[in-house]
This record gives sequence, structure tokens and C-alpha cells, in this order.
Amino acid sequence: MNLKLNIFFKVVFIGLLFLVFLFGGTIQYFFGIPNTALTLLILILFIFLVFAHIIATKTFFFDRIFIWCFAYLLIIVITGIIHDKGMSRTLLYCIFPIMPFSVFYIFKIFERRSIKIHGFLNKFFEFVVLIQLPIILLQKFGYDFLILLNNSNQGIGEYDFMFGSFFIKGDHSLGFFLLIYMLNLVYKRKFSPLRSYEWFLIGYLALTIFIMESNLTKLVLIMILGYYLLIWLYKKINFIGMFIMVFVGYLLFNTALLIPEIDGQYYFFKNKYTPQESQIAFDKTYAKRPQIVVVYAAKKDLKVMGNGPYDYFDIFTGKFKQTKHFSQLIWTYNDLGLLGLLIVIFLAFTLIKSLNLKKESALLLSLVFLMYLFMTNAYSDLAMMLSFLLIRNSRSKLLQSKITQE
Repeated sequence: MNLKLNIFFKVVFIGLLFLVFLFGGTIQYFFGIPNTALTLLILILFIFLVFAHIIATKTFFFDRIFIWCFAYLLIIVITGIIHDKGMSRTLLYCIFPIMPFSVFYIFKIFERRSIKIHGFLNKFFEFVVLIQLPIILLQKFGYDFLILLNNSNQGIGEYDFMFGSFFIKGDHSLGFFLLIYMLNLVYKRKFSPLRSYEWFLIGYLALTIFIMESNLTKLVLIMILGYYLLIWLYKKINFIGMFIMVFVGYLLFNTALLIPEIDGQYYFFKNKYTPQESQIAFDKTYAKRPQIVVVYAAKKDLKVMGNGPYDYFDIFTGKFKQTKHFSQLIWTYNDLGLLGLLIVIFLAFTLIKSLNLKKESALLLSLVFLMYLFMTNAYSDLAMMLSFLLIRNSRSKLLQSKITQE
């Protein structure tokens, strides 16, 4: 019975991985299944796996991830009741805590049941990485033809078309996945030197990222490369390390400014992020994300509890209350207040702590993840949550190997 259940978990989970990372976007594009509907369907299957394990074993993994997800769920329900947001909005908003809880709980199920999936995951994720560049090039240069085949009922501009094999408009998901894969290769270097093929993969990943249209991912990549370059220089030439670090940092900053979008953001930051300019942009509904933060911090009263689920964005009408931005942190502060925002941030730290990384690696990954939480709704993104499996899978295998050697 136990063996059959393990096989069932493995088959269903692998099928869901194929759907999220390889076929989901194609199904959406050609058959018109909405992103929300497909995400909810897959999430329901994840929840089914969780309950199947609980019922079969009569055990429940009670940890810090569950505590923070439960607190997240509780604040959603409380603000929903206070502001009379209705059951539908409140339940749909619960996807944000349920998604990370379900995904990480399934990670733990596989580890506790000793379901052998390490080898498959390594090959699967490597395959996903390798096919993204040719798919992105096809999407980039074949846009005029491919857009004629769009049956998704979504308007997709050329800028949003390079989502690889991920869900439609999933450029942030794809970028985060590629960065996590790269970071995982770097983390493995601390256990053993990287092989030439792994160095090739790092270069291949960097090329893929610079070709895609996710400026956030490009900026984070430059930040990561700069961070590790500075550490390497400091260790090699520590007597002038500080000077080298400042000089290299200056060069990297100017290199980043060669990307027109980043240069535009820098100019915008210098001239338009004052409280007065931010308030004007906010009132006229064209404020950028940092301007919204400036307005909330300098011009608005402190929100302790927020205005309730889906106040910033109405999921049923598709209309935004203020500016049109998807942002976990901005939505959370508006909808759930400061209390909800703190819960979301502590949940992020808890998820990353569960990966058993060294302090500096965990700190870097936390910073990267917070940037994505600011720029998109990461907690409802299946691909982004499942990307953590890259590190979880690798760390589990490496730690097991280390224990065996000792």
C-alpha cells in the first residue's frame, strides 16, 4: 500500500511539473484556458496530494511555514469580514498562503517518504533550461506570425511574448526560474568545483536572460554576478579589496545603465520619486511601484489592517483601484495592511530558511525573492514556488552525500 501511494504521488507530481514548466503556456495559448483557472486546477491537485498523505499516514507536518501561512490566511479572513468583501473574493485571495504551503508541504512529503526523484528532477530541470533559449528566439523573431494563432483571449504585446514554455506573460516566472537554476549551480560549487559543462550552463543562462524582455531579471543577474565577482576579487586581492570593489561596482552600475529600460528607471528615480511628484503620479494613476511606496510612506495614514482582499485589484472586473501593477507587497499593504505585509515578508524568509542554505547564500536569495515579491504576485505563481524545488532537491542530495562520506 505504501509503495503504491509513493508511485501515485510521484506520477501525479511529475505530471503537474510537465504542465507547469512545459505545456501550460501552450494549452493557454491554443485552447484559451485562463491563467487563474489553470492555476486553481493545479493547486487543487496539490492540495489533494497533501490531504491524501495526511489521511494515509494520520500525520501532519507542523512547522514555521505552516504557522506563517496560517497567520496569512487568518489576516485575509479577518479583513474580508471587517470590510464585507464577500466569500468569493476572500476564498480566492487565500490562494496566496495556500500555494506556498502546499508546494513546500509536498517537498517535505517526498523527503519524509523517501520517494526517489532526485535524478529525474535534475534531468527535467536541465531540459527545461536548455529549451528556453530556442523557444524565446522563436517567440522573438516569429511574433508577427505566432500572434495570429493566439486563442487565449488575452492581448499579448511583443514585450510580453517571450515567456518561453511557461504560462502566458510568465516572463517573471521564467526569469526567476533561470536565476534560481544559476544560483543552485553556484551553491553546488561550495561542495565541489564546477565542471566545464556547468560553467557552460551559467553562460547559457546569462545569454537567455539578456535576450528575454524581463528587465528585473537582467538587473538581478547583474547584481548576482557583481556580488560573486566582488567576493572573488576581495579574496584574491584583499589588501586593495575595498578599492577594487568600489571600482568594479562603478563599472557594473554603468554597464547596467547601457540597458535603456534600466537607464530610464534611473533617470526616473532621480527626478520623479519625490513625495510631491509621486503623489501627482499616484492621483493620475500612472505611478510606478516605487512611487506608490513613497506615497504610502509619506502621504497616507498608516494602514494596520488594510482594506480587505482584492481591494487594490478587483479579480472579478479586472480593474485596478489605483495604478495597474501586479505586486505582492503593494497589494498586501493595501489589502491586508502593515500586519499582513510583515507576515508576507516573514513567510518569505521562512521559506528560504527551510532550504538549509548557508547564511550569505540565504541572504542573497532572500533579497532576490523580495525584489520579485515587489514586482509580481509570486505567492500565486506555481512556477516560481516550484523553482525552489531546484535548491531543495540539490541540497537534500548534497547533504545526503556528505553524510554518507562522513
